[in-house]
Amino acid sequence: MLFSPPMKRIFSILFLFSILLPLSGLAQSALDLQAGTRKVSGSGHLSMLRDPGAQLTPDDALASDHWQAIPAALSAGYTKDAIWLRLVVERQADAPQEWFLRFTNALLDDVRLYRPNGAHAWSEQLAGEDVGRAAWPLDTRNVVLPIRMAAAGREIWLIRLQSKNAMSTNVEVWSRLAFGDSSRREYLFYGLYFGCFALLIVLHVFFWRMTREKQSGLYLLYVSMNILTELMTVAIPQQLFDIPVAFSDPLLGLSMCASLAVGVHFSLQQLELRPVWPRFSRFVLYGARTVALLSAVLILSGRFSMGVILMQQVAMALIAVFISIALWLVLHGHKPARFFLLVFGIFYAGAVISYLRNMAVVPTNFGTDHAIAIGALLHTVLMSLRLNFRYDGLRRDKEMAQAETVRVVRQLNESLEHQVAKRTEALQQEIAQRMQLEQELRQALDVERKIKEEQQDFVAMVSHEFRTPLAIINTTAQQIAKNLDAARERTLVRCQNLRDAARRMAALVDEYLTADRMEASATAYRPAVCDTQQVLQATLAEWPTERITLSAQSLPASFFCDRGLLQVALRNLLANADRHSITDRTIHVNATAAEGGDLHIAVSNHGEPIPEDEVPRLFQKYFRGHAAQHQPGAGLGLYLVKRIAEMHGGSVHLENNIAAKMVTFSLRLPNTGAV
Repeated sequence: MLFSPPMKRIFSILFLFSILLPLSGLAQSALDLQAGTRKVSGSGHLSMLRDPGAQLTPDDALASDHWQAIPAALSAGYTKDAIWLRLVVERQADAPQEWFLRFTNALLDDVRLYRPNGAHAWSEQLAGEDVGRAAWPLDTRNVVLPIRMAAAGREIWLIRLQSKNAMSTNVEVWSRLAFGDSSRREYLFYGLYFGCFALLIVLHVFFWRMTREKQSGLYLLYVSMNILTELMTVAIPQQLFDIPVAFSDPLLGLSMCASLAVGVHFSLQQLELRPVWPRFSRFVLYGARTVALLSAVLILSGRFSMGVILMQQVAMALIAVFISIALWLVLHGHKPARFFLLVFGIFYAGAVISYLRNMAVVPTNFGTDHAIAIGALLHTVLMSLRLNFRYDGLRRDKEMAQAETVRVVRQLNESLEHQVAKRTEALQQEIAQRMQLEQELRQALDVERKIKEEQQDFVAMVSHEFRTPLAIINTTAQQIAKNLDAARERTLVRCQNLRDAARRMAALVDEYLTADRMEASATAYRPAVCDTQQVLQATLAEWPTERITLSAQSLPASFFCDRGLLQVALRNLLANADRHSITDRTIHVNATAAEGGDLHIAVSNHGEPIPEDEVPRLFQKYFRGHAAQHQPGAGLGLYLVKRIAEMHGGSVHLENNIAAKMVTFSLRLPNTGAV
């Protein structure tokens, strides 16, 4: 029997995988970003353009006629050309504005994203190993560019890529939430993945120390070099230790060369080929070492691609040689060859798929990106079992160690998940507390600023409004004292001046006390059902009929309000209009019933419009505009109007008609208790 049933199933799966791998959609269309989109791949939406010498600008690239639609992800092999990718993205109106553009290849040297900035130009985002990870927009393992699409609709993204490594990558667009979840899962996966390898290495270190077997030491070196290569390939050390590309790429290349030399030695040992063909085994071993050394020299001399390609091509040829020899040996009853075909066949399949991806023979996708990692993991596990079986005397200890490893990994996973959840909850609580504290501080600052402004306005008002009548009282008293024998008419005039000044001061004090009582007393507002027409007529009766015109239409017969406060508000609006109106022009009062039974009263006067810089402070306490500086007043009139409107659940608004030189204050009160 040539192959066992498990080997037949494995080869069947690999055959189907190789057939189905290149199949993907060839139609290029816009990449659609919707409200529920978490992740969308650029496969099937990309076009590629080669740029020898990297001479093209974004405008030149966009205008080129040599764009080619690619069926899946980018897979251009090793190339010195700059590769341009074109991606049309359409964001729906209900989709989020924040997105992340992620490249699956962690070893890209130069990544540039160009987006139209709305000014017939392009905005550029730059990343890649040549840039230095400290300058990347996000501290991630591979290149991730944050994208903000403020407007819905289509955008054309141009991406320029350069790399000494294989030019193969997929382009993915992630939502913020999905990217965060995926990043946590990815690092958890890599932590477990390399943690398993680390534990495996630790176990084999003890195993080798106990047995002092040469094969165990070689296997330990073999696994260590493979793990180092895989770590450098996924760029985890580069991210953790911020390794510059001038050091990381040679380190990656040297680890691959060392893996070739050690892997050939270990393969010959597992195939047990030396007893069968000793000369051929020595030729293959020293030939692999020579190629590894030559590739290392090329890599260290700056010819990274040349050295890696040479090493990989020789590795692919050796894989074909080893598989052929193993098949021939199986036909001749060589038992180690069966296990070699199973264990090394899985690893070689992953290596071949990765090589074909790097050389642009097969497309880049999840399977081709992780083929070598999956093959290495399965290969390592099976090899560990092989060593376990060979050393039957240590089988129990190794099984216990493996069980302990699984328990530790599970416990570590649970501990990590618990710590992540606990830390996330703590961070959320801290953020909420900080936001609440910030809001409270802002509110306190606004209150303090408002109080300070009111104090300044109050001091200015008192300084101006009280000083004038006091000066009049003082001057008039002095005149009376100096002229006690003055004529009776003159003395009466001076007494009248004293009374006017005192009345002016009393009015200011009353107005201030009214505002103060409204602020301090909870019983200042006493609403009741009132006759709307009567309230208006009673208030307007205090003014000359020729000064004010009233237009009342469809007023409700009754209105639920505080009559006294409403009259105070109307008096202040009329007094304000009277002070600032042209002398020979009338003041217009328009009272109507708005929609829903609300009362709308508009007081308009002809005069200079209120400056725009004074409008935001117009209803503040003690504020007096520039036009009111030379007229009596406490700066409380409009403030009282606003407070009374708020007590009734209404509002007051200013309308500046600059063209007609008309100023209108509109008072709107809801009729919540109309009968």
